[in-house]
Amino acid sequence: MYNKAMLIYNGSAGSNDIKASLAEAVEGLESYINELTLMKTLKKGDAEIFCLERAPQFDLIIIMGGDGTVHECVNGLIKLKESPPIFILPTGTCNDFARSLNIPLKIDAACEAFEEAKMIQSDIGIVNGRAFSNFFGVGLITKASEGTNDDLKQSIGKFSYFVSALQSMQQAAPFSYTLKTKEGVENDEAVMILAMNGHSLGTTSLYHEKSSLTDGLLDVYLIREAGLSLLKNLFSKATSPTFPEEMEGIDFIQTDSFELQIEQKEEIDIDGEIYMETPAEVRLEQKSLPFVTFPTDQ
Repeated sequence: MYNKAMLIYNGSAGSNDIKASLAEAVEGLESYINELTLMKTLKKGDAEIFCLERAPQFDLIIIMGGDGTVHECVNGLIKLKESPPIFILPTGTCNDFARSLNIPLKIDAACEAFEEAKMIQSDIGIVNGRAFSNFFGVGLITKASEGTNDDLKQSIGKFSYFVSALQSMQQAAPFSYTLKTKEGVENDEAVMILAMNGHSLGTTSLYHEKSSLTDGLLDVYLIREAGLSLLKNLFSKATSPTFPEEMEGIDFIQTDSFELQIEQKEEIDIDGEIYMETPAEVRLEQKSLPFVTFPTDQ
């Protein structure tokens, strides 16, 4: 039983959907929480401010929203000396980090399973001073939806459009990069570079036996032009059981930090949000934030 909890929800979503989701969440959580405070975001950045300024007053932080809301909250909570436990109620398009935590994707199911919840101290990535819970990416992931109707991207979700655009793409322009890790320096070309902390991207599982939210390592994928067809297969769920050990055109490394320089500046995508450019200094803060997770049989 928690004494005081703060539930942060995205006020820009459809009002009818939000009312129904809130009612479902409040009813589902009332047996676990004595006092529940609802905080509605009205603009970008509100969730981060709520977490930074008010989270220390509570025993539990509940994030009801998609990956963007989670991203904002993480950037507020990471700045605290000690964060309360964090419970995600997924209501977004992809809910990738919630998937990584094995949280049921329906609010009633997530609330019902709450009594069997476990807590993990999850790693959190940091790039140029900003936090990400799920992924860092440059290249194709930022370009696939350029010039596309914003209403379409909004209606089907940014990642859904990315996957759709990827399937129809015949070729992609590679970029030259320099990647510095503790193991050395690599100069090469790629069409996309991903550094994953979580296990899901655009609802596509990138999980493998070496992946963990608590291992202190980022899973880095260097995708060459020759790996484009494999990338298409990956996002159409036609993956090989040997993934990621045998991936022609895609190199895989694990590291706790790296520096990335690109010949021409590239936009950086973190958790689906694009607001910075290369160069990038990326590191993992091990076991940084406490998240609610569930057994794998949920």
